Amino acid sequence: MKISAGWSKGLKILTPEGDQVRPTRERVRQAAINMLQSWLPEARILDLFAGSGAVGIELVSRGASGAQFVEKLPEALTCLQANLREVATRAKKQMITLDPWAIEAKDVQIFLGGCDPELYDLVWADPPYEMAESFLNAGAVTIPKVLVNGGIFALECGVESLKCTETWHQASGLTLLKQRDYGVTLITVWQKQ
Repeated sequence: MKISAGWSKGLKILTPEGDQVRPTRERVRQAAINMLQSWLPEARILDLFAGSGAVGIELVSRGASGAQFVEKLPEALTCLQANLREVATRAKKQMITLDPWAIEAKDVQIFLGGCDPELYDLVWADPPYEMAESFLNAGAVTIPKVLVNGGIFALECGVESLKCTETWHQASGLTLLKQRDYGVTLITVWQKQ
């Protein structure tokens, strides 16, 4: 897996072995990031269930100011740390300042519950597909809280969560902007008004 565009183009992304982490397929990652491109310049990113960090790194490579990555699986954290060290090295060589740029080795819901309000311009979440609905139900209050006004929340989940994603705006207060399916994968984008 490689970063496809921006100042980190070509960076090889380390991914954990085994089936505990499901990296976003490159085609889906590219399509999702293209959907988000207009919100990227100088955006502060929160990458939830970050895995290897590929999506957050790609968002920063394409113009976001920095990212905070939340991941709790040890195998994924090892790859994420190595990937972020390489990105930080590339940024330094190109005199690019990354702010914020950090890893939170925590459960996503615990992190969101303790997070200060209105910190992020764009939140990306890629929970295990079987957890998508419970994640959305638990995050109906905390996700909007961490977004700035006009901020974007993008979710990658399985197409089996379509009904839940179509009605989640009622619980969260966010406006549903876009929804696209890519085979078994569904990308949904909401905005805080």
